[in-house]
Amino acid sequence: MNETRLQEWIDELHETSSQQWGLRLVALMTSLGAMASVAAELGRSWPFGLLVVVVLAVASAIRPDNHTAAALICVIAWHWLATVDRIDTVWLPATTCCLLVYHSVIALTASFPVGGVVPVSTLLIWLRRTGLGACMTLFMWGLVVLLERREAAGSGVLTALALALAAAGAVLVRARSVDQIVATSPTDD
Repeated sequence: MNETRLQEWIDELHETSSQQWGLRLVALMTSLGAMASVAAELGRSWPFGLLVVVVLAVASAIRPDNHTAAALICVIAWHWLATVDRIDTVWLPATTCCLLVYHSVIALTASFPVGGVVPVSTLLIWLRRTGLGACMTLFMWGLVVLLERREAAGSGVLTALALALAAAGAVLVRARSVDQIVATSPTDD
């Protein structure tokens, strides 16, 4: 790495606002929370995986606009799928909600310049949407656990209907979001 690039990188770190550092700390803590949830379910930790997650979390906190965040989510999801064979554990929604918050915070920090401050209205919108996603995650997990315990035969028609309703809900939320963005964006006069 040449001196100019190193100096640019150091300047960028100095320009990062305290709010941005706070958001990046939240991202780091939630990624570690996801690993802790998997470890709590297993009753043991995975030291190498923890090292990988820490390196990826720090890298994604420093550069939220690259692909290390996606790699971190894949590592944790793979670890869960490879080691845990239960859906009725409370550690599953804990892990997924940690990953949801991690992803949301990294996406938010990547959307603003390093020295920029995210407006409170934007933070509230992201918080509301992330909270809604977490609530839906908990609801779906509860529904899956309930159906699992019933031991009823599956229904292709009901599954297709549920997927259609979920897709329609996502389209509705997306359309409302776009309408809100268009309504609040300044117009060119």
